[in-house]
Amino acid sequence: MKEKNKESSRYQIIANYVKDLSFEIPSPDCFVDAAQNLGKYETKVDISNKPLKNGMLELNLKLIFEAPKEVLNKIHAEACLAVVFKVTDTELKAEEIKRIILAEIPDLYAKKLTDLITELFQKSGFKEFKFKKEINFDELYKQQSANLTQKH
Repeated sequence: MKEKNKESSRYQIIANYVKDLSFEIPSPDCFVDAAQNLGKYETKVDISNKPLKNGMLELNLKLIFEAPKEVLNKIHAEACLAVVFKVTDTELKAEEIKRIILAEIPDLYAKKLTDLITELFQKSGFKEFKFKKEINFDELYKQQSANLTQKH
C-alpha cells in the first residue's frame, strides 16, 4: 500500500499490459545449446516512453536475452511490458520525472515482468531457469547518474 500512496501523490498508473512477447527456439540444436549455455546469456534492459494524448505517457519496459557470440545455436527471448501513466504533480522538476520514468515505475513492474519471463522459460522446457539476481531499476538509475556525473 505504501507504493500506492507514493504513486497517487505524484503520478497515476492508468493501465499496464504485456505489449510484446517473443520467444523463439528455432531448432532442437538451439534448445540443447541454450540449455547448456543459459547462464551465459545476458539480460539487457531497454526503457522508452512516448507521450499520448491527455497528458498521458506510455512507458515501455523491455527485457532482452542475448546469447554470447560463441554460442552458435541461439534462442531469442524478449518481453515488453507497457505502463500507461500520467504525472499528477505539476510541481515536479524534470529530473524527478526522469527518475519516475527510469526507476520508480520500472521497479513497481520488474517482478511482474521477470515472473512472466521465468514462467515462459520454465514452461518451454528450461525447468531450472531463474534470474541470476533481481533487477533493481533504482540502483541502475543511480549508477547511470553517477557515471554521467563522472564524465562531465
